[in-house]
Amino acid sequence: MHTHEMSEILFELRTELAQNTNLEHHKRQIMEALADEIDARIHDPEVDMNGDQFLLTRLKDAAKEYEANHPKITNIVGRLSDLLARMGI
Repeated sequence: MHTHEMSEILFELRTELAQNTNLEHHKRQIMEALADEIDARIHDPEVDMNGDQFLLTRLKDAAKEYEANHPKITNIVGRLSDLLARMGI
């Protein structure tokens, strides 16, 4: 599994969310919760993320919310989605 790479991308996402003062509180909370869920799942040896299309769909939907006004967050989320896809999700 690409746990280390995933952790680095999630850290980058959390950092960008914390530094972006123009981001609506609600949108920040949704993305932080999603990052927390992904982080918890990749570190839980009991969780099989293969085929978890719902998680990937939620991530892509969240990215659409940031596309126009937050290109850096969109880029990070895109990298995260790509990694999840490479992991078989």
